[in-house]
Amino acid sequence: MRKALVFVVVLSLMAGGCAWFTSSEESETVTPAAPAEEAAAPAAEPAPAAPAAKAPAKKAATKVAAKTAARKGAKSEAQIKAELDKMGQKLVNQSKRTLLPNKANKEVKKVGGEYVATYLEVDTNNVSTEMKPGANGQYVGFIRYQERVFECRGATRQAALSAPCTQVRARNLNELIRYDGKEWQD
Repeated sequence: MRKALVFVVVLSLMAGGCAWFTSSEESETVTPAAPAEEAAAPAAEPAPAAPAAKAPAKKAATKVAAKTAARKGAKSEAQIKAELDKMGQKLVNQSKRTLLPNKANKEVKKVGGEYVATYLEVDTNNVSTEMKPGANGQYVGFIRYQERVFECRGATRQAALSAPCTQVRARNLNELIRYDGKEWQD
């Protein structure tokens, strides 16, 4: 079975040759061989004219694509950045609402001879966003914010829950978000 498969592949390559592995652009620029009499006489070279003709066509195609994008309501980079800022605030506020343990629902543990109530809080005032370009009009957005850890200490469970709390540490978080060309995907 393997020998038959190898035989078919070798036969296919011999029959098709390298024509299967060349791009269509390469096959268009190949010119037939000139007879011996024409080779001796100087002739105009058509090969350089073909790439020069393609360059304006490519420029025109990109202009058409740009105009089409403008008609479809393509957004400027400033508009996309503004949307990222808005989405960043939205996601950080959502995180603040859903984060557990929070100020209303503290987690209490007995550490040594005292009780420690802990909770997390998201700093919504210091949110920063940054975006970097990707491929085909897509962007990657970075939403940076801080999550703070608070502790309240007391002799009893109730005392720990009602005691004043102090910040013991903070974590810097970096969320990644993707822009697909139309909107930010969370």
